[in-house]
Amino acid sequence: MAKKLQYRVRNWQDYNRALVNRGDVTLWINEDVVEKWYWDDVSAKAGSPRIYADLAIECALSLRSLFHLPLRATQGFLRSILAISGVNLSAPDYSTISRRAALLSIDLGSQRAAGEHVIIVVDATGLKVYGEGEWKIRTHGKDKRRSWRKLHLAINRKTHLIEAARLTASNRHDCEETEALMNEVGTCDRVIADGAYDNDKSYSAIDNIGARALIPPRSGAALTPHLKRKPISWGMVQRNSNIHGVWRLGRKEWKKATGYHQRSLAETGIGRFKTIFGPGLKSRAMARQVAEARIKCRVMNRLTELGMPRSERLP
Repeated sequence: MAKKLQYRVRNWQDYNRALVNRGDVTLWINEDVVEKWYWDDVSAKAGSPRIYADLAIECALSLRSLFHLPLRATQGFLRSILAISGVNLSAPDYSTISRRAALLSIDLGSQRAAGEHVIIVVDATGLKVYGEGEWKIRTHGKDKRRSWRKLHLAINRKTHLIEAARLTASNRHDCEETEALMNEVGTCDRVIADGAYDNDKSYSAIDNIGARALIPPRSGAALTPHLKRKPISWGMVQRNSNIHGVWRLGRKEWKKATGYHQRSLAETGIGRFKTIFGPGLKSRAMARQVAEARIKCRVMNRLTELGMPRSERLP
């Protein structure tokens, strides 16, 4: 029986401090938020003018996601924090937070150094909207009323930050969101994904941003021929190269030689996401679910920037 690999965290003191700071409320309500709390657009149309800026709504939703609060509790929690801080600001009510969530455009807040060489790992996971828990399903079986959304993530292999995120219906195939993810990522050197992305859509989207695609071809994959009347795209040339590599080295050795196993960092990121925020979504309307998912990704990026474990494999 093979010996199980063991790892040890080498920066435990710094990582422990980062874990403590995740609960520091001052991290989520800083001076910039206070200064831009209210809406200052004098050209707002008549009717029911906006009182709170988008930053205030985003702050409230961030606290809701981080501390797992219902909307009404979010209002009370934020109101108490503002009162204790001695800041002359009011908290938006829960109906305003819910209504404005559908209108937010959330930046994930992932920053790169200029000229940095970037490797992106891509994967998708399901987030539950309706349905029973896992215990009920195992004990009594699943019910018909089960609803899911699919979260597509593109994660920076080095920094572990989420650089792109898309929330779609559960029947949306992974490869159909590759182009949108790559457009949000921008330029990078390499994109690593699993066999679900082994098609022309994914290869073309990755090639359009000038990246090299590392996607294992499915079993029995054939080369795409180059015809005079229909020349193949450069993306499919990359796919042919991957197929040749698997034929020459074998699938297992090809994955080792190309560094494909780094893709597991995407699964690690998804596991970290569900550990922090849970496996489901609180919102019911699709537009609010998109905002909720992107806010959770932004919050996770901020938590990641506080500090990550640096583990080393033991001999």
